[in-house]
Amino acid sequence: MRTPFPATIALPAGPGFRRSLPWGLSFRCRLMWAVVSIGSVTGGMVGAGEPLSLRIEKTEAGATSGTLVALDGADLRIDSAGQELVVPIDTVRLVEREGAPSGAAGRVRVALVDGSWIDGEDLAWDGTVVTLSRPDGRGEIPVGKVRSVAWRQADDAAQSPGGAWLSALPETIESDLLVVGSAAAHEFVECAIKSVGPESITVVLDEETIPVKRSKVIGIHWLRGDPATQRGGSGKSSASVAVDLVGGSLRARQITWTPETLLLDGDISLPGDAVVRLDWAAGRTVSLIGLAPEKLEVEPWFGGLARVPGLATYFAPRAVAAGDGFARPGLVIRPRTQAVWRLPPEGRRFRASIAPAGGGRAVGGSEVVVTVDDREVFRHRIEAVSAESPAPEGIPIDVDVAGGRRLGVTVDFVSASDSGCPIRFTSPAVEQ
Repeated sequence: MRTPFPATIALPAGPGFRRSLPWGLSFRCRLMWAVVSIGSVTGGMVGAGEPLSLRIEKTEAGATSGTLVALDGADLRIDSAGQELVVPIDTVRLVEREGAPSGAAGRVRVALVDGSWIDGEDLAWDGTVVTLSRPDGRGEIPVGKVRSVAWRQADDAAQSPGGAWLSALPETIESDLLVVGSAAAHEFVECAIKSVGPESITVVLDEETIPVKRSKVIGIHWLRGDPATQRGGSGKSSASVAVDLVGGSLRARQITWTPETLLLDGDISLPGDAVVRLDWAAGRTVSLIGLAPEKLEVEPWFGGLARVPGLATYFAPRAVAAGDGFARPGLVIRPRTQAVWRLPPEGRRFRASIAPAGGGRAVGGSEVVVTVDDREVFRHRIEAVSAESPAPEGIPIDVDVAGGRRLGVTVDFVSASDSGCPIRFTSPAVEQ
């Protein structure tokens, strides 16, 4: 099933798959495991410096600010003008750290089983916890939550280390994988990963324990089960909070945070200074993307031709991925379309942004109307930009839907002589 190992050190032009180690990867000396010195992985955590200034956006209109005292499972405590304030977590939408450093791309990226990721400078593993060194201190992650590790290569895409070999992974994986070579010419070695040290990675191959030089390895991919965090059919994420870091993006159900330490779900520990944003609204939202409307009426400008099955499907609302000048996924709706969704229980607000779906290639104009139980709450006319203009940022929609039962969205023609333009609703969601 696997290609035999050729007696050569040259890597193939494309990705390959091996059960044996290429020449030059093993060395004869025994692996000398040692604690990495200060400034490397197991170095002491960098202490917090200045107090962390925060801006807190609440679920009801309004915001407050102060410096972080502590966050536990129930309350956020801040110091505001010398007075300690307690803000219940269930009233918080968003916490943003003011003046957070942007951070340079790390030399290694750790991807977790739920799709989260963290950048660092180096890592070590010789047991149950992966230790990650970062400019702001040390992080610890249970190895069972780690899906892959990618060391940044000179020929990697700037924002996605390991992207080339990750996209080439086979659909079915029967063991851990060691990735050797380069981003452009890499091979997968089937083995069992045992430890990661400062000089070598120890693997078990055909019942033989072998140390492999770190300089030959560009990535590790562990054999793991399906992610524990799944998105339900309603579009609501089962994880509560989106956690943005300096060099990372995570999801968590439980958060404790002091200026010194961030603890996620009781077992992922990071420096407190790493936090950029905590977004509770991300876990309290029901996305309209992929959620079937309760009622849908579509009547394109060419009228009766809409009954042709292929055209009817084309003109119906459809989900689109990020791209074409848009950073997030969305829903494209063409005129004339009326869609009605049943609002989730305890829905509070409907948020989205709208823009011509074709970006700089769009022509014509359309009108967008949003209703709650047939009561109009938003109306805006969108004129497509010219071919020479860049895609616009989008017009925000942020309307109160509390107490409502149905949310209606209509995209209509502006005039009978104008075929209109498709409208992209970016991140359309109802926040609970």
